[in-house]
Amino acid sequence: MSQMKMADDKIIEGDVDLISTLPDVILQDILCFIPTKLAITTSLLSRRWRHVWCEVPSISLDVDTQTAASVNETLTRYKAPKTKSFHLIITTMMGNIPHIDSWIEGAMSRDVENLSLNFLHHYYKYKLPDFFYYTYSFKQLDITLSYDRHTIFSLEYTVSWTSLQKLSLTNCSLFDEFLAKILSGCPVLKYLRLYECGELKILDLSKFLRLRILEVIRHLPVQGPRKILAPHIHCLKLHDSHLSCTLVDVASLTEANLESCNCDITKNSLYREFNGDFLQGMVLKMLEKLKNAEKLTLGRNFTQVEFLDKYLKSQGFNVNKCWRSKDGASWNKYPYVK
Repeated sequence: MSQMKMADDKIIEGDVDLISTLPDVILQDILCFIPTKLAITTSLLSRRWRHVWCEVPSISLDVDTQTAASVNETLTRYKAPKTKSFHLIITTMMGNIPHIDSWIEGAMSRDVENLSLNFLHHYYKYKLPDFFYYTYSFKQLDITLSYDRHTIFSLEYTVSWTSLQKLSLTNCSLFDEFLAKILSGCPVLKYLRLYECGELKILDLSKFLRLRILEVIRHLPVQGPRKILAPHIHCLKLHDSHLSCTLVDVASLTEANLESCNCDITKNSLYREFNGDFLQGMVLKMLEKLKNAEKLTLGRNFTQVEFLDKYLKSQGFNVNKCWRSKDGASWNKYPYVK
C-alpha cells in the first residue's frame, strides 16, 4: 500500500511540475478563464507562480466582492504592458467614484482592446472622464447601467474611437443627436447593440457604411426608436414590445430575427379589439421591408399570424422546411446556399 501511495505521489508531483514548466504566456492564457480574484490566489502555489497572474492579458474586477483598496492593490501589482480585455463591475458607486476614473485610465494606458463597464448602481452625477472619448485601442466596448436608465456620456466631448468594431449599450438614455455624436466617432463600427435604451426616436445609420449587425431590444415601458434607417446592415435582431418600430430602409438585409415581446400578444387588448388585424398589419408592414432576406426568424407571437406561411412562400421561403420551437420559427429561402 505504501509503495502504491508513493507512486501516486510521484504522479501528482510530476503533473504539478509539468504544468509549472509551461511558458508564462500559456499559463496566463489559462488564468484568463477564471475570475481575476481567483487567479491571484495561484500566487500562493509556489514561488514559480508568484507573479504569473500579474501579466494576464485579461482582467476582471468585481468591486462588489472587493474593496476599492484591494482593487487598487491588484492594479498596482498588475504589470501587463497590454491588456486585451478589462471588465469592471461596480455595484456601489458612491464610495468608489474617486477611483473609477483612475481604474479606467489604467486600462486605457495599457491599450485595452475590449472594455466592459458594468454600473449596477445608479448615480446620476457621474459622467465618464474626458480622456475616455479619445482612444485608438478600443475594439469592443460594452457599457451597462442600472435599470434606472440615465446617461454617463457627456455631449461636450468629441468621440474618437477609430478602431471600435463592436458597441453594446444597455439601459442608457440616448437622444437621437446624442447617439449620432457617439457613432460619428466610430468609422469602422460593424456591430451595434442597443438593449433597453430609451429616448431614441429615429435611429439613422445610413452614414455608417461598415455597420453589418444591428440588435435593438426593448420592452415596456422603454420608448424608442420609432424608425430605423439602416441600409447597409446585413443582420437585424429586433425585439420590440410596442410593435411600433418602422423599418424605413434595410435594403441590404440578408438575415432578420423579429419578435414582438416575451408575452402572448393574443392576450393584448389591442389584439382583441382589432380581432388580430392590428398584429397582422404590423407584421406584414415589417415583412415587406425584408424581401431581400435569405434567412428569417420570427418569434412565437409573429407565427400566430394566419396568412404567414402563404406570404412567406410567395417571397421565396421554403415553408416545408421550417425549424420550429416554442419560441418561434425560422425559414430559409430555397435553394439556400450557406
